[in-house]
This record gives sequence, structure tokens and C-alpha cells, in this order.
Amino acid sequence: MDFNLATTVSLCSAATCGSLAVLGAYLGRAPASRRFRYAALAGFAAAFYCVTNAALAGRLGPGPTAWAGRVSILLAVTHASAWLAFLADWDGRRLSRVERTVIALGVLAALVGLVPGVAVLETFTERTVGWAGVTYHDPGIGPLALPVVCMIYVGQVLAALAALRMSARNPRASVVAAALGVFCIVMLVDVTSGMHWVDTPYLVDPALALVFLSMGSVVMLDAAETATKSAELERARASLAERENLAALGQLAAVVAHEVRNPLAIIYGALATLRRGIHGEDDTKLLGIVGEEAERLKQLVARLLETVRPFELQYSRRPVQELLRSAIAQVTSSAGAAPALVELECNELDDVECDEVLLGQAISNLVQNALVATGRRSPVRVRAAVERSEQPAMLRIEVSDDGDGVAVEVVPRLFTPFFTTRATGTGLGLALVRRIAGAHGGNVDYAPLAGGGASFVLRVPLRPVR
Repeated sequence: MDFNLATTVSLCSAATCGSLAVLGAYLGRAPASRRFRYAALAGFAAAFYCVTNAALAGRLGPGPTAWAGRVSILLAVTHASAWLAFLADWDGRRLSRVERTVIALGVLAALVGLVPGVAVLETFTERTVGWAGVTYHDPGIGPLALPVVCMIYVGQVLAALAALRMSARNPRASVVAAALGVFCIVMLVDVTSGMHWVDTPYLVDPALALVFLSMGSVVMLDAAETATKSAELERARASLAERENLAALGQLAAVVAHEVRNPLAIIYGALATLRRGIHGEDDTKLLGIVGEEAERLKQLVARLLETVRPFELQYSRRPVQELLRSAIAQVTSSAGAAPALVELECNELDDVECDEVLLGQAISNLVQNALVATGRRSPVRVRAAVERSEQPAMLRIEVSDDGDGVAVEVVPRLFTPFFTTRATGTGLGLALVRRIAGAHGGNVDYAPLAGGGASFVLRVPLRPVR
């Protein structure tokens, strides 16, 4: 084969169509995108069609040239039929009667075209396009060549019209319609060149590459839409799972409140009576243990009810510094810790409009967790700032410690109810923080610190989102 500009263009176009056909075949494996199987078939047909055109420009002998012409008819019919099937499937409809008739006649034309001497003769004509520097060996034109070519052209025009009609309902189809329209025009020019009516180089190969590049844009848009829908589906699934978990917790909490609170009240009454009558040191120690465990069980029931009860936010406006100081004081007081163990870094900020009881409770939970962090040596740091780059403006509260941090494998479960890494923990504190943040329209995230330790960032809108 004589390699020249024309053969190079044809082979490059074949590579482009073939690559996009492979992509279409890959996408067509999914049930939701089976239509791309037809696009893949059209792409492979276009790729081999470009190869046959390379053979014509490569100045082969009469036999290979004649068979290249015959095979190109079969490939052109396959290309047009595959496009009709793809567009019908993409539009969610069946092939029309006209389209089915054209496909059937196209198949008949392809079979006729394979017969030697009917559409393509065993001879060739050398045609030189001087200004392009290309010489073609065009196969001899048989008696039925024109009807066969017209049948192929009708199929391709029908595909372009189908894409154009579809573009009124699906804007993405407009790109395909434009590309197929250009291809039909170029195809008409090439037919006149093949019939020796005009003297121009074959341009259909780069036009085919253009058609399948337009299909590539559709694939990209479909992939982006699929990714968006998948993300939305995953968020919906996670939200549903969380609601189901909360519903189960709510039922459990109701049972616990009924079955545990009454026995606890009896235990407390019995303890008070026993303490009045004890005399030995061992008796005092044992009753103290019973009292501590009963108190821990009481707190567990209270935390469980807090975690699952519906929130009805009572909004009020309060200075951020006052809210933080109050939450920190509540934690240090209840834990018997020195106020110096918590350092607050907060400049003068705008007031925050929130449910101060619930938000204060969320901050207290984060500070409490930091205070009891394993390996902590320095005071817990609480930093507050306002992020105005986002809409709405967000209050950002970061609670960090220099403890051992959180193991990577447990990070995804940090905010799961009942998950805890502490022997005496309930696993409800962070779950409650996340619910409070979500109720305000915010979120809470964990991030490890570079020098060791843990950081929890609570973000809520500075003003409620109406």
C-alpha cells in the first residue's frame, strides 16, 4: 500500500472511530445504557469503512480495490442501520415502519453490492486530485451502483432527521443531529466524486470521526448525569438508613424508658434506706459501687432519649463567645476539671441565631470527648470563626486535642450510634452532635491533626436558612 496524506487521514479516522466504538461497547454492557451497543456497531463499521477508503488511496491492484469497494457498501449499510437503531432506543421508541423498511432494503442493497459486476466492477479508474496531491484507484461503477448508493444515503438521511426530531425533546441529540447533517452533506460530495462527476478528495473519513466525537460528547454528558444520579441515590440511601436507625433507636428508647426507669427508682430508694443502716467500711464501698453504676445507667437512658427524640428548634440570638463560654463552663463543672484545661480562641464575632440549648449541648459533647482523649497532655483548644465565603455564612467551631487521635479504620463509624472506643462510653455523644448540626442545617466532621491528636469541626449557619 502506498502511504500518503489520504491514507494517513483515513487510518487516523479509523482509529478515532474504533476507539469510540470500544467505549460504546463498554458502556453498552450496563442495562441502563444498552443503546450504546448500537453506537459501538456503527463505530466499528465506520472504522472499517475508513480502512477501505485507505485501500482506495493506497493504489492497490484491481482485485483488492474491487473488494474494498464492495465491502464499503456493506459497512455503509451497517453504519446507517446501527444509527437508526441507536436513535430509536435513545428516544425510548421502536423503529418506525419507514425505518424498518429502509434497513431491510439497505441489507438487500449490501448483498447485491457484494456480487461481482453488479454494483462494483473488477476494474478501476485512476483519479488524481492534483491540488491535494492524492491519486485514487476508484472501482469501476456497475449497472446497479447508483440505486445501491441512493439506498445507503436515504438511510443516513433518515438517521439525521431522527436525531433532529429528537433534539426538540433532548437537547443532547442536537449535537448528534448537527454531526450527522454534516456527514450527509460530505457523503453526497463523496458520492459525486466516486461517480467521477466532481474532482475532489474523499472527505467522508474525517466526517465519520466528527460524528463519533459528537457521540463522545453525549457519552460524557451521560456519564456526568449518571454520576450525579448515583451520588444523589447514595445520599438518599444513607438518609433512609439513618432514619431507619433512628426509628429503631426510638422504639428501643421507649422500651428502655419504660423498663429501666422504674427499676432504677426502686434501686435508688433501696440505696437510701441501706445507707442509713450501714456501719462497716466494706458495706459503704459496695453500696457506693452500686450507686455509681445505677447513676451510669440513668445517664445512659437519658443520653439515649436525647439522641432519638425529635428536635423542635427554639431559635434565639446569642453572642458566640457567651455560648462557647457557657458550654465550656458546663463541661468543666460537671467533670470537675479546671477551667484552664480548655483554651478558648474567639475574636469578636456576630451573634449566632440558633437553639442555644441544643447547640451548647453539641459543643459540650465535643469538649467532653476532647478532655477525656487518651494521651492528651495539653489543654483542649476551642476556636471559633465565621466563614463568609459561603452562602449562608457559617459559624465554624473547632475543638481539638493533642491526644492519640482516632485510628483510621474507625473514622467512618465515629458518628454511628452506640459506636465507641472507650470502655465507659455510650457511643451516643457524637451521634447526637451530628443530629443537632443537621437540624440547624450544618454538619460536623473529623480531621486528624498533623502533629498528632484529633480535631472536630462543627459548622452551622450563622442565621437559620428559611
